[in-house]
Amino acid sequence: MKKRLAKTKTNIKAILLDQKIMRGIGNAYADEILWHARISPFSVSSKIPEAKLKNLAQSIKTVLETAEKSILKSNPGIINGEVRDFMDIHNSKKKHSPTGAAIIINEASRKTYYTDEQELFE
Repeated sequence: MKKRLAKTKTNIKAILLDQKIMRGIGNAYADEILWHARISPFSVSSKIPEAKLKNLAQSIKTVLETAEKSILKSNPGIINGEVRDFMDIHNSKKKHSPTGAAIIINEASRKTYYTDEQELFE
């Protein structure tokens, strides 16, 4: 992942959403993953330090595994990407993160949910 990101000036959220690079991560999950890793979705991919990239890789695994468990618990027998009540950040019903920070919604072409807790790398 480090080599791939070092070559691009694209923001990290766009990288996570690019199905040629990372399959299966949609808009809501990208927001959750980036919050979990404490990386701003507007960070320039090539500027993210290696230690934070390791956090990002772990966050991808943790968030997706937690999502799968939450979905199967609430809807046994099906896996449906539209079940999102368990999400901490990309959740229109919540105004604050689990740590109390206000959730900000950027209304660009895709809504981006994030907090000031996430570090911006430019």
